[in-house]
Amino acid sequence: MAARDDLLAIPDEFLRSGRVGQAALVFMDFLDAPKRWWSGYGDLPAGGFIWQGLGDLISISPIRTSYSISAEQVTFELAATPEILALALAAKSRVRDRAVTVYDQLFAMEDVSIDSSEIQRGQPIGSPFSMFSGTMQRMPWSANGPSERTIRLEAEGLFFRRNAAPRGRWSDADQKSRYPGDRGLERLPIYANDYETRWRG
Repeated sequence: MAARDDLLAIPDEFLRSGRVGQAALVFMDFLDAPKRWWSGYGDLPAGGFIWQGLGDLISISPIRTSYSISAEQVTFELAATPEILALALAAKSRVRDRAVTVYDQLFAMEDVSIDSSEIQRGQPIGSPFSMFSGTMQRMPWSANGPSERTIRLEAEGLFFRRNAAPRGRWSDADQKSRYPGDRGLERLPIYANDYETRWRG
């Protein structure tokens, strides 16, 4: 059963009942050792993989879901000791430009029967579905006092570097800032207002 069919099989009245929870599942394709983790505790079998529970050790910035074509950014944040910070910064080459995907997984908040399958409280419902796909980029960090460190990992969406700057627009000003002297989008505004080309004949 495909992931979409898996989710469509969940009765609508159950989804609307308030008896469904959710959690984020994250796949980070590090160069040497890809990692699958989730925002709960303990190991979780879901979608054919085992996801390691990290609880609140790593936080994820809000993920916007929209139909606009723009380069969205998601940030992962980790509170760390100076030793962990040093290890993370030394691993930059194994992180940068590597794939990251954030999934959403639904959970039953009480025992339920779906399509003749018995699902116990706390068990996954359906398959994980992707909320964000992108690449891992910069790893800025900050310090507070002698022992408190925070590492942030910035991930850019799939439209990052796809012929447009992150969060950029198809405008003359943006085009000239990226390619000085380029006049390709100078006339773009007139075409947006029902402009008709007059052909010489």
